[in-house]
Amino acid sequence: MLKKFLFILPLFFLACSHKPKPGEFHNELQIHQKLKKDIQDVFLDNADDDLMELEAQFPSSPYIKSDLLILYLAHLQNEDYILAKFYLNQYEKRFASAKEIPWCEYQKIKIDYLSYQNAYTNQKRILNLIEECKNYKLTFPNSIFLPEINTIYMKAVLTNKYLDDKIYRLYKKLGKEKAAEIYKTTIPKNSKPPKIPWYKKIFYW
Repeated sequence: MLKKFLFILPLFFLACSHKPKPGEFHNELQIHQKLKKDIQDVFLDNADDDLMELEAQFPSSPYIKSDLLILYLAHLQNEDYILAKFYLNQYEKRFASAKEIPWCEYQKIKIDYLSYQNAYTNQKRILNLIEECKNYKLTFPNSIFLPEINTIYMKAVLTNKYLDDKIYRLYKKLGKEKAAEIYKTTIPKNSKPPKIPWYKKIFYW
C-alpha cells in the first residue's frame, strides 16, 4: 500500500502536464462515471487511475472535487488509511470551504485513530493522537464534532495509560526502579484494557 501511495503522489501533481493522445475519446463525465463504477465493483486501483486520467485530460473538471471525496470514503471503508488521508488532504487543500475545515480535520484524526490497531506498541503514535485531539479542541472550540473528538481523546489517553503501566511493570521486573518511576501511572477503576488478538499477545510484555 505504501509503495502504491508513493507511486501515485508524483503522478497526481504531474497529471496536469499530460496532454491527451490521439484516439483518447473519453469526456470528463465518462471518466467520472467509470470511477464510480470501479468503486462500486471494488476496483480501487482502477478508480485511482481514473482520477489521474481525469486530472490529466480535464484539470479544471468540476468532477475532481467530488471524486476526491468519493475516493477518500472508498479507501477509508477498505481500511487503506494512507490513501484515504492522502485524498482527504487533497480535498481540504484544494476545495474545502472554511466551514468544511473542522470536518476535514476531524476525519483526519479519525483516520489516525482507526489506523492505530496494535495496542501496546508505538507510543509515539498514540501520544501524537492525543496532541491532535488537544489541538483540535483549541482550534475549533465550537465544532459539532467535539463529542467524537473527546471520545477518541479519552480512548487514546486510556490506551496510553495501559501502555505506561506495561512499561512500568517491565522496568520493575528488570530492577530498573528510576526508569520505572517515569512510567508509573494510575489506571482508572472499572476501565478495560485495549483488546488485542490472542495471536498478537505473545509479542507483548
